[in-house]
Amino acid sequence: MLRRTILLLALLTAAAVSAGADTLLTLQSHADEVRIAGETQPVKDVQVRIWVSGDRVRRDEGDTSTILRLDRNKLYVVRHPEKTYSEVPLPIDFLRLLPKSKQEVGRTWAEQMKLSVQVKPTSETRKINGWNARRVQMDIRSAMGMKIDTTLWVSQEIEGHRSLNKLTSILAALQPGAADWSSKLEQIEGFPVLKEDSVDAAGVRFKTREELLSVKSQDAPPGSFEPPAGYTPVPYDPLEGIG
Repeated sequence: MLRRTILLLALLTAAAVSAGADTLLTLQSHADEVRIAGETQPVKDVQVRIWVSGDRVRRDEGDTSTILRLDRNKLYVVRHPEKTYSEVPLPIDFLRLLPKSKQEVGRTWAEQMKLSVQVKPTSETRKINGWNARRVQMDIRSAMGMKIDTTLWVSQEIEGHRSLNKLTSILAALQPGAADWSSKLEQIEGFPVLKEDSVDAAGVRFKTREELLSVKSQDAPPGSFEPPAGYTPVPYDPLEGIG
């Protein structure tokens, strides 16, 4: 459950697009040390890079890339260490992504992980890294008792935030029980230039933070919006390691 919780958190981001040019967004992500079942996950600091080119979006985080191709109605999930990728048709249907042998497990897991989300816009404003932002509170609860209290500082000065909200929403829909969350993410008005999470997952408490550092007009490297040549296509299993 904790691993999937951290994955959910990682998904709460959007981005920007400049008309007629590729855009590169650089973010800094931090997660506190987490101790669970006698094991420790150390402090995690990682830089996230997001490329935007019209209706094509790529997010690079750690050893995984996700590529959204709205022109094809497809999402590609690329795993670089294994040199594999999965092609996922849009719109996302969580249960149909599962092999028949896992569909019953998938239904049960989706019910257990079902998320309810409340989004509360406020009038509080603040300037962050030069951008004028407004605070939005997002409270996430799961059927299993997980709690995530998220403070988003969103800015409409980041042009084209709706394109990246779409990617965020699609990635969220890959998670079991996340239909409500996915819908709410796409409706956020503005790009989160700062996101702070306070998590309580089965009594394990920790915090995360993600901050936008820069937005630049820059050509994406050739092939950025395609699965890498030589990588092997494999089915996408949203319950990998479960059931």
